[in-house]
Amino acid sequence: MRAPATPALVLDGEERAALAVTRSLGRKGVPVTVAATARRSLAGASRYAAGRLVLPDAIRDPDALAAALVALAPRAPGQVWFPLTDASLAVVDSVREHLGEVLLPVSSAESLALAWDKGRLLAAAAAAGVDAPRTWMPETIDQVRALAPELPYPVVLKPRRSRLRTAAGYLTGEVAYVHAAADLVPAYAALAARMPAPLIQERVPGYGMGVFLLADRGRVLARFAHRRLREKPPSGGVSVLRESIAVPPVLAAAADRLLAALAWHGVCMIEFKVDARDGVPRLMEVNPRFWGSLALAIDAGVDFPWLLYELAIGTPPAPVTSYRLGIRSRWELGDLDHLLIRLRARNRRDLPPGAPSRARTLLAFLNPLAGRPEVFQASDPGPAFHELGRYVRDLCGGRKASEGANGEGMNSAAGGTG
Repeated sequence: MRAPATPALVLDGEERAALAVTRSLGRKGVPVTVAATARRSLAGASRYAAGRLVLPDAIRDPDALAAALVALAPRAPGQVWFPLTDASLAVVDSVREHLGEVLLPVSSAESLALAWDKGRLLAAAAAAGVDAPRTWMPETIDQVRALAPELPYPVVLKPRRSRLRTAAGYLTGEVAYVHAAADLVPAYAALAARMPAPLIQERVPGYGMGVFLLADRGRVLARFAHRRLREKPPSGGVSVLRESIAVPPVLAAAADRLLAALAWHGVCMIEFKVDARDGVPRLMEVNPRFWGSLALAIDAGVDFPWLLYELAIGTPPAPVTSYRLGIRSRWELGDLDHLLIRLRARNRRDLPPGAPSRARTLLAFLNPLAGRPEVFQASDPGPAFHELGRYVRDLCGGRKASEGANGEGMNSAAGGTG
């Protein structure tokens, strides 16, 4: 008789990545409990959710979540936990020594600290021979004032960490663009008041490129890449239609060097910007978690959740060396938002170069073969009905339907990397 599978707990049940993980593991017979801030959630609506659990919000009340996870751990020995947002991952990381026999397929505390601190990450990247934008890390306003006449404008001001822990929960960082020396000091001071010691970075012309990876203590086991076909908003943000592509060798080499230097364990998304001036990919950030468009990788043949689960239970998977190219995945309601934003756009200057006309945008949206549905599946319709119900409720409430409280897109991974 086949031994029962090790159970899993999927946190952040309202994320689209949580739905992808739940479906992936559930189809392979893994008992999956979905945790969210409410009884009803996107992943919890799936037929593959064997149980549901209500936990405090990681962003608004991380201390309460930490206490709840520590209390839960003795009742879940050997269970594999999947935190799916930066906030929940940070909470889990903060109490990992109190979680007993829970299996955490995430990198070490030191590696996570490096990934979350852009200053330290850029130093590690430089040591590993990975290119990055020119960066300045002043410590005082006087140093900023001295730098102002020397910088190559425009420059970008970035918080060292994407999220900052405060007494009121996690604060989300913001990016600011400065186009003239006279504006640098006030812009820096405004950002520093919210997020201490921001970085100043050259603005790299070019296009973004993400590489999605799984590593076993620094050894890369799987890679994946996609290109964005449509985003929400159209000017750039969360991908709503994307297509699997081969990982460019130069990005694969850079990512491998970086993960080896970090002794990385688990999944991550490394974001580069390919510099239009010389074609060199330059490191922007490392996101140490699953991403919003995870379902596309699974559809294309790289089942990251299952590979990570195998790694967690002590059966390291064989490296994945290929996957299907040209597979498209579509976040249905996100694509609807893209269409509505595009139809309302009054000025083409707000659109990316080469954006199609309204008529062509409408025809592209109506194409039923544009991409595989990400949320709706005939064999598992519950999540689609849940998401649609929330969409309609938000519309009736006068709120932009698929935009979450942080403006990053409902059920999407943080940032525009999904």
